[in-house]
Formats: sequence, C-alpha cells, structure tokens
Amino acid sequence: MAADDSTGSPRRIKSIQTASAILEAIQYLDTPTFTDLCDEVEISKGTVHTYLETLENEGFITKSGKDYQLGVRLVTMGESVRNQTDIYRAGQDEVEKLAEKTGEWVHLTVECQGQEVTLYERCGDRAVAMDYHLRMRESPQYLYHTAAGKAILACFDRERVREIVNRQGFVQRTEKTITDLETLFEELDRIQTQGYAVNDEEEVRGMRSVGTAITGTDAAVCGAISVTAPTSRLSGDYFESEIPELVMETANIIEVNLETAGVQKPR
Repeated sequence: MAADDSTGSPRRIKSIQTASAILEAIQYLDTPTFTDLCDEVEISKGTVHTYLETLENEGFITKSGKDYQLGVRLVTMGESVRNQTDIYRAGQDEVEKLAEKTGEWVHLTVECQGQEVTLYERCGDRAVAMDYHLRMRESPQYLYHTAAGKAILACFDRERVREIVNRQGFVQRTEKTITDLETLFEELDRIQTQGYAVNDEEEVRGMRSVGTAITGTDAAVCGAISVTAPTSRLSGDYFESEIPELVMETANIIEVNLETAGVQKPR
C-alpha cells in the first residue's frame, strides 16, 4: 500500500479500523450492550449506532435484546480461510494421527501479527482441560510462553523477535513464564540447537507442551505443531525424548506433504 506523503507511514482506512475495533470489542466483552460498546470505542454514540446497524445488516453481528454477539457469517469466513491454508491441508491428517497416538491435545498453529493462532487441533482420548483449550482458540496467544510459539520465534532473526516483544510486552502467566529478552534469546538458542521447544508450566500450572516449527518449500517457517499434556504424564523420558521425537517426526511429514503438493507457505 502506498505511503502517506506527509508522514511516510502506510495509509489506513479509518472506517475499517473502527469496524474492526467494534468487532473485537464484541468478541472480548462477551455479549456487550450498546452502552458497553460506546464506552469501549472512542467515537460518538451516533457513529457507533450506525456501525452496529451496518454490521448487523451484513451478518457480521447479531442482536438479542440489548446484547450484541458476533454473527455466524464470521464462522463460514473463518472456515474458508483455514481450508485454503496450505499448512492446514498438509497437516490435518497428521494432527489427528498424533492425537490418536499420544492421547493428548495436538495443535497446529501459525504466526499472525506477532501472535500465535490455532488453525487446527485434535484431542486424544486422555486429553484434559477441554474448556480451556477451546477458549484459547478464540483469541491469539503470545508466542513466548507456548512451545509452538517459541519454536516459531526461534526461526526469526533477533530483530524481529525484539520488535514483537517490544510491541506486545511480556505478560507473566505463571511463575515460570519468560519475562525478559535475554532469557528468551537464550531459550531460542537452545531450541535452534535441539530442534524443538518446550513449555514447562509457563502458560498454565500443571501443563507441559512440546512443539517444533514447520518450514515450507522455501525453508521459511510457516507454522508449528505441539503436544500438550499434564505434567504427571508428560515427564521423564516421555517429555525429554519420546514426545519430542514424535512431534519432530510429524512436522517432517507435514513438510514432505507441503513439498510434494508443490505448495508454498501461507501468506
């Protein structure tokens, strides 16, 4: 997009930014009222009302009584996005196989604007914390406190990692969450050496994950895959060698699927 002549910054369409802010507010406020949205979005009440009527007419939101919710049209659009993504098509079956083999949660994720988004997940017959994992699908996650996210960060140059962290800051989820750049860079160095990342109760106490990056045909990272389980099961050699080997093997198969399909990384 062309740069603004006076500032050198990219041009933005204000109305789209406002509509996006309203949709995001409806998502995170959980059935807000008109008054709630006026308090959240810094524009006039009349303008908020106009946006809400337009979004409702287009099927992006619905209104029940005084409460607003996101509309089902967004579901079909999201499904279309996922189904057209190369890594999803290459990895769906492998995610299901890994979940069946381990009995745990398996996530296929991508990076979007410096955060982690789950494209596909499958829970095995021993998986726990169902509600938590389903909620996590509804919003992007910080890359530095998940195994898949750290595996993706390890593929970026240090300047990009620093830019992501500077923009978002560190949020401490547990006492084990990484909260400084020096420690994060040390962790990323270890991930590059061993080929996989771990999340040792850094996001949720009592839960561990193992993840590794997936690269496309041009050798650039296009996503990651991870296994998550309680610490009582994901421990010892199972945590330190068996699951990492399974995760890396699955990532390799997905990479082969991408290569043989002749597809490129998602853009």
